[in-house]
Amino acid sequence: MITKTACLMLMISIMFGIVVKRHNPQIAKRNSDYNSINPKQVSREIFKVSRDTIRVNIDGKLDNALLIHDKYYAFYEVRDPMSTLPIKKFYIIKKNGKIEKEIKVPEGIHNDYYSKLYYWHDRIMVNTESYDDNINTYYLDEDKGEFVKSPEFIKITLFEDENYQVTSTCKGEWGSTTYFKNKLTKSTSSVNSGCPFLVNKLADKYFVNTSDMLDDDILEISDPMKMEVATKTVFKNNNLDSHFYIPTSFVAKGILYHIYNSSHNELGLFEKKERVIVTKDSVEIGIINNGEFKPVYRLKDRINIQLQQQLSPDYQICTFHTEERIQIGFKKDITPYREAKYGFIEIMGNEIKIHYFISKKGG
Repeated sequence: MITKTACLMLMISIMFGIVVKRHNPQIAKRNSDYNSINPKQVSREIFKVSRDTIRVNIDGKLDNALLIHDKYYAFYEVRDPMSTLPIKKFYIIKKNGKIEKEIKVPEGIHNDYYSKLYYWHDRIMVNTESYDDNINTYYLDEDKGEFVKSPEFIKITLFEDENYQVTSTCKGEWGSTTYFKNKLTKSTSSVNSGCPFLVNKLADKYFVNTSDMLDDDILEISDPMKMEVATKTVFKNNNLDSHFYIPTSFVAKGILYHIYNSSHNELGLFEKKERVIVTKDSVEIGIINNGEFKPVYRLKDRINIQLQQQLSPDYQICTFHTEERIQIGFKKDITPYREAKYGFIEIMGNEIKIHYFISKKGG
C-alpha cells in the first residue's frame, strides 16, 4: 500500500474509534455554517496551548507512537550496529521519560515499512498491510512483554458515533474507499476517495480528511447513506505543487479547525559527515472558506506534524519532529540523531498539549 507519507518521502518534498477513557468533555453542538465562518471573529485566545520537555535515554528517531493512560508507547528507528540501515525498537515510556520496558519487535512488523500502531479495545495493536503476504495484526501483551500475533487480521474502525461506524480500504494508486455502516439498519454505503485517515462530525455533517499520491482532499458528507450524491470536496491540495499539508483537523467549540503545516526544510552537512534536514516549517490553525485555508492562530513551534490516531471525536494524538539527521555511510562513533527533537501533541477540543522529547544520548 502506497501512502502519502511514503510517496512524499520518496520525492523528498514533505516527508502522515473507540473512545479512550481519559478525556471526554461534552462535545459542542452549535450548528455552525462551515463555509461562512469569519476568521476575524475567532478569538486568538480560543486555543489553550501548553508545552513541556522530556529527556529520554534513547538514541534514535521517534516513529509511530501513542500516549495512552499516561504512558508513551513508541516505535523508534535506531542504528543497526551491523549496517548503515536503521532497525525498529519499541518502548513503553513513563511520563517522566524513564523507559519502563523495551519490547522485542517481531520480524513481521520490522519488515513492514508502513505498519500502523493503534489503540483498540483497550489494547495496543499493530496492523501490517503493505503486502498481500504480510497482512497481520499483532497485539501487545504488557504482562509478558511481547507482541502476540493474532490468528486473524483485525480491521480497525476509523470513526464511530451513535449512528455510524466508518471503515476504509486503502490501496494507493489502485484506489481507496470510505465505508459508512448504519448501526440501526446494518446497511453500508461507500464512496471512492483518497485514503481516509480522519473523520470529524460537525452538526449533522461528516468531514473526511483523505490522502493519496497526488492530492489531499477534505470531503463533506451530508448524508452517509447517499454518499455518491451527498459528498462534495471542500478542500483540495496538490502535493506536487504545494508547500504545505494538513496533517489533522479537529472540532473546538462548534468550529472545524485545520492544522496547516508548511514544508520548508533545509538540507545541509554536519561536520561533513551527515546530511541534515532541518525543519523550518510554520504551523497555523485555521478554517476553510470557499476552498481556501484562512489562518486564525499561529504556533511558535517549528515542527513537522503527523496524526497518529483520533482516539475519540474530541481527543487525538499527533507526533512531530524538528529535524532529522541522516548518516552518510556507516560511522561507528557518530550519533545518528544528534539532539533532534521529537514529540507528541494532544488535541482535546481547544486544548493543545505539546510534549517535546530530546534524547539524553544526543551529542
